Amino acid sequence: MNSEVKNCQNCKLNFTIEPDDFSFYEKIKVPPPTFCPECRLIRRLAFRESRPLCKDTCDECGINLVSIFNEDLNIKTYCNSCWWGDKWDAIDYGKSYDFSKTFFGQFQDLRITVPREATGQKNNENCEYSNGDVRCKDCVLTFDCFESINCYNSQVAMLSRDSIDIDSVMNADHSYENFGSNNLYNTKFVYFSNDCIDASFLFNCIGCSNCFGCVNLRNQKYCIWNIQYNKKEYEEKIKEWDLGSYTINQKAKEKFMDLYYKTPKRFALITNSSNVTGNDIRNTSDCKNCFFTRQGVENCKNIFACGLLLKDSYDATFGGDRSEIFYEMNGGMQSQRCFFSRAPNNSHDIEYSERLINCSDCFGCINLRNKKYCILNQQYKKEDYFEMVIKIKNQMNEMPYIDKMGRIYKYGEYFPIELSLWAYNESWGNKYLPLTKQQALDRGYNWREPISKDYKITVQVETLVDHIDNIEDTILNEIIECEHRDKSCNQECNEVFRILPNELQFYKQMNLALPRLCPNCRHYERLKFMNSIKLWNRKCMKDSCNNKFETSYAPERPEIVYCEKCYQDEFI
Repeated sequence: MNSEVKNCQNCKLNFTIEPDDFSFYEKIKVPPPTFCPECRLIRRLAFRESRPLCKDTCDECGINLVSIFNEDLNIKTYCNSCWWGDKWDAIDYGKSYDFSKTFFGQFQDLRITVPREATGQKNNENCEYSNGDVRCKDCVLTFDCFESINCYNSQVAMLSRDSIDIDSVMNADHSYENFGSNNLYNTKFVYFSNDCIDASFLFNCIGCSNCFGCVNLRNQKYCIWNIQYNKKEYEEKIKEWDLGSYTINQKAKEKFMDLYYKTPKRFALITNSSNVTGNDIRNTSDCKNCFFTRQGVENCKNIFACGLLLKDSYDATFGGDRSEIFYEMNGGMQSQRCFFSRAPNNSHDIEYSERLINCSDCFGCINLRNKKYCILNQQYKKEDYFEMVIKIKNQMNEMPYIDKMGRIYKYGEYFPIELSLWAYNESWGNKYLPLTKQQALDRGYNWREPISKDYKITVQVETLVDHIDNIEDTILNEIIECEHRDKSCNQECNEVFRILPNELQFYKQMNLALPRLCPNCRHYERLKFMNSIKLWNRKCMKDSCNNKFETSYAPERPEIVYCEKCYQDEFI
């Protein structure tokens, strides 16, 4: 079979479907997509909530709780105990399929009817103001974290403890403002670096200790701004960089970013991987156009934030944990043959469904547990189920859903963005393809204005004391203005923030100046170190080298980008 060039019905740009792609679609019996890979990714990300946390009450037991669903959705939300309890069954909300209506319209009606867990929590202790955590303890404002303890304002922090403002980090202890790094102790402002201790302001460093303001180092000690010192010299020089002072902290950031841009970058961050294209890839093989993959991802294409033995899959985000044969999937663990769905766990042969647990052979279902042969949460006999699924797929093609922009959704397309329970600015989509309100509305995406908050600022950000040693405990009673307030930063700005007791103790212990940004803005500032989740064909920027490669560094970015050989020759 030959390659075919298609025109994306969303962005109107051409994209190519390769022979291997056709083979995959044929194997799983789905039609080729009508959206390009990037638009398919953004569509899935728009169905993934970012960091919205709202006040709510449990519709079952009445306790006060925090929810990821805005009150204007009128969704029935349960606390963690009630949702996992046995007093209700999602099968009771089942509906008969109506062939006079579109599938997506009927599915949306079911979505807003079946009770939802206010926040996705599993086996956590004292993590009330968090979402998506698994087996965590004493965490606040943590999202999608795993087996972490006493962490604050962190996203995808795994096996970490006593850390603040860390994202996409594994095995961190006493770490602050770290991103995309593993195996850290006593580190501050460390990005895409591994196995480092007692270090600050690092990028792409491995096995370094007692280093400050360094880029591309390997197994070094006592370096400042990539300059080697002996131990005595280092200990004397490092006194100049007292990060307890906000003024010195900002000066160090500026100098670090200057070194960052002057130092050549490897075309992609790829570790222990073979036959791969993409960026931030570890322990992965035979994968194309993949980003942020971890631990045993094999034979996949168009993957983002997946790991732990995901195999033989296309177009998946946030999935893995011994799963295989995913297509157009948003989450999912220990599952097989799941298509066009969100968060199936321990399930197989699932299509167009959300959060099924230990289920099989389900189509268009929500929040079922231990069920099989269900359509729109209604039980069928085995032979009737398969006959109905064929009829529904045919009806989806004959009566497709058409969104308000005229985009057509037949069988084989993921859910329309306009049906997401989160506005575009509340989703992961806005993290990686940021849009203004008008741009989002022009594309037919929903937008939600921030909830009006009843607060009175008691401390203007510019009046904060410079050094952490001079901060009194009375700061715990203050409402502090975010530095981005009223500046339209498009970062889900909270406008104000407070300092928690454990947080203040952490800053004093680590000798760190108080932050001037609210937690959400700090998170988005860290994301600026992450490249785009798309690839460009570029040429090595070292003089006299003509090597070409695919890289996530966009051509207009200021970084100096080297091919693998030139990078190895100069830095390794």
